[in-house]
Amino acid sequence: MKPVKASQKKNGPQPTPVAVKPASPPIVKPAVTQAKPVPSEIKPAAPVAKPAPVAVSKPAPAAPPAPASRKPVTIEAKIDVGFGNALYLRGEGNGLNWNHGVPLTCVDGTTWKWSAVAGEKLQFKLLLNDAIWAKGENLVATPGERIEIAPAF
Repeated sequence: MKPVKASQKKNGPQPTPVAVKPASPPIVKPAVTQAKPVPSEIKPAAPVAKPAPVAVSKPAPAAPPAPASRKPVTIEAKIDVGFGNALYLRGEGNGLNWNHGVPLTCVDGTTWKWSAVAGEKLQFKLLLNDAIWAKGENLVATPGERIEIAPAF
């Protein structure tokens, strides 16, 4: 057994002193700043190359048929439509459309005529007063053709 010192008898065992380091101040790093260039060191920026313009190609418009292939088309309707009435033509090709009719010219009391120069075949139908469709199928006319019809309504 160890001998006990007198100071230990009165107060009991004494704790061993521990060396405590004082808290160190936080480390502050100085702000890094870039040195400003001296005017003699300033170099002009390199010129920025502009992109070359992009050529946009548009499709070439469809060339009209050669003049030799454009021939007159004539449509004659043989019918008496009555005083105050008229015949109209609707269809497709050569500016015709199915929504709005083109009037035929009255030649006499029983003949109505429409003609135009065409470079393509025409599909058409006659209407009375641009409102009542002729009976039957659509008709076709090719360039250079003369058609005579007797429509029924």
